[in-house]
Amino acid sequence: MARHIFLLIILLTAGVSSAETVKNISAEGSCAIVGMSAEQCQLIALQRARAAAIEQASGVSVASSTLVTNMALTADFIKSYSKGFIVNEKVQWLPLSQYQKNASTPPIPEYRVKIIADVRVPEQKIKPIELKAKTNSIVFKSGDKAVIEVRAGREAKIAIFNITADDKVVMVFPNEHDNDNLISKDKKLSFPDKSTKTELIMETLPGHKRDAEAFFISGMDKSYPKNFQDIFMPSEPMSFAAFFKKYSEIADYAEDVILTYEVVNKGDE
Repeated sequence: MARHIFLLIILLTAGVSSAETVKNISAEGSCAIVGMSAEQCQLIALQRARAAAIEQASGVSVASSTLVTNMALTADFIKSYSKGFIVNEKVQWLPLSQYQKNASTPPIPEYRVKIIADVRVPEQKIKPIELKAKTNSIVFKSGDKAVIEVRAGREAKIAIFNITADDKVVMVFPNEHDNDNLISKDKKLSFPDKSTKTELIMETLPGHKRDAEAFFISGMDKSYPKNFQDIFMPSEPMSFAAFFKKYSEIADYAEDVILTYEVVNKGDE
């Protein structure tokens, strides 16, 4: 497996109470270029800065410096997205720097970014849905088909979103062909199932050997007056902040689960 090195630098502030939008949180992220494209490195730096901002708003303590040497582990930052939702962000790229582990190793280029973000911290206003989800793999080869299995402790409306490697979020379920998204305690939802025309075919972005992505599964209280289709357009990619700004409107009446995974080009395992 190819090895990648990322350096995360974050600025921590005091935690705040839930059920509010915390404005003007400052956070930084950086990524050293090893075994990846400059584009991938820039995105990872930005995503890690976002994770740092969310962790500040939700009051979670994180290390001041984190070194990750495995691509699969870099997807862990995505899991922080369920603790708070960035509804607005301003991005400032800092001058290109260098990262050097010690004097015996050569320096490598390092992208650095600073964001000022507004983060909505949800407050659950419903009884627990007990949402659980899993995929058929955590590492897919290009061309593999993903299947997601969802269960819940009570009735809820389900949606599945894909957080992609090009910094977009798209609702893959429900969609034009699959609209039955109500789940109950005794009903397992599998997507795609054998009766649907939909397939989740995994691919890396052009020119990428590996990509880290995620499925964001949401369970909405059945009594909530809107459906997911009223809020999101199926198969329509949205920017990161635009998606979570919309999602934050229903977050108090929903539970979510984030499933991270890796896509690998054949021959690069």
